[in-house]
Amino acid sequence: GSSGGGGAALAVEVGGGEGSPAARRESGHGGTLFSQMLTGLRGADMAKMRRRDRGFRVKFVGEAGDDYGGLYREAFTNLCAELQADSSELLQRCPNGQHSLGSNRSSFLARPSASSPRALDGWRMLGLLLGCALLQRDTVLDLEVCEHVWKVLVGSPLDEADLAGFDDAAANSLRSLRHIDREGVDAALFGDLFFNCFEVELSDGSLVELCDGGAALPVTFHNRHAYCGLALAARLAEGRAGYAAMRSGVASIVPCGRLLALLTGKELERLACGVADIDLAALRRHTRYGVGVSPSQSHVKHFWSALEAFSPEQRRAFLKFIWGRNRLPLTEAEWGDATMRVHALETLTPDQHLPVAHTCFFSIEWPKYTSLHIAKAKLSYAITHCAGIDADNTSEARANALADAFAHLEGDGGAASSDAPRGAASSRLARTSSSETDASNV
Repeated sequence: GSSGGGGAALAVEVGGGEGSPAARRESGHGGTLFSQMLTGLRGADMAKMRRRDRGFRVKFVGEAGDDYGGLYREAFTNLCAELQADSSELLQRCPNGQHSLGSNRSSFLARPSASSPRALDGWRMLGLLLGCALLQRDTVLDLEVCEHVWKVLVGSPLDEADLAGFDDAAANSLRSLRHIDREGVDAALFGDLFFNCFEVELSDGSLVELCDGGAALPVTFHNRHAYCGLALAARLAEGRAGYAAMRSGVASIVPCGRLLALLTGKELERLACGVADIDLAALRRHTRYGVGVSPSQSHVKHFWSALEAFSPEQRRAFLKFIWGRNRLPLTEAEWGDATMRVHALETLTPDQHLPVAHTCFFSIEWPKYTSLHIAKAKLSYAITHCAGIDADNTSEARANALADAFAHLEGDGGAASSDAPRGAASSRLARTSSSETDASNV
């Protein structure tokens, strides 16, 4: 739909879709979608981005996509995936995940080294996107970061339990050292068992001194409490420069100080990211059916049964396929008028077709599959392989498809018209085999 009042939405070029050469092209900040977004928004008027719908429009150059909301959501989802990749400059998997210990093994935290001017620009950009997620009902961040990161952002104090939340081994080691006397170790034995100095290993394996000359200052039975306190403080301070820059990015969109002070870390995470798994009961409540389609029909039952059989990751991939985001709204108020629409894809050979998803309109054309096995296989293939939004037929989409993926778009594309025909915006296209029909996500 249209961008609403307040003038035209800011247009941003993102140089290619997921996995395409344009998405990987070299640029001044690494060539990723995140770096291209950073370049596109640098120097932008933040007042134009303080919107309830979309702060800017996305154009995937070289792909036939027209942003009626689907490309915008797709960009946010893919940016978050980049940030949580092994090659990310800002985030890394937490030590618990690296060593398969403790809790939160799939969570991420700041790279301790991510504090250069270039990295701080990236953190401010991430904060800006977080501000958009807080302000805009349809925008979520698919970020799985450790709980203490959210606590830092809202200004809550951290303690040893937070260290255990991302590095359980380090927390246990400090706890054991602090209470080593309970194991019968005294000053005479301590020097024979421990050879540490006043330095600590951070999440990325780097060593930092805890005081001047700490690398040459041994830990003793008598100064071990001082060492444990300094080591805990150093570990909990990892990434603080980045998190501070991230808060400044949030503040460019929303009143950061007043808003974040009212929230706990868990509340901020839920507002920004929603709930990771897809609540199928909630999705059913917000589903409407097209003409001639009923939830009692066998192929529609196959649709829901396939989703129920999917893993949480597959259900999230399905939501991305059909809506360009992979988390549902948290509350009824956030759902608003949004509903998933299920239409029939009429064909004489349904088992040879893949489903067609209209991303901007949160709808799917579902073939009348003859069995659950076929329905599950087709949907699984679609959500896995139909990753590009590339089957739109608007004039802008055709222009994007023909554009040089290395060229900059000129000017502000303005807001897309809400009068565009259904199925005209945000499509994915995938060809399966010579025996199957093209399937698109529109």
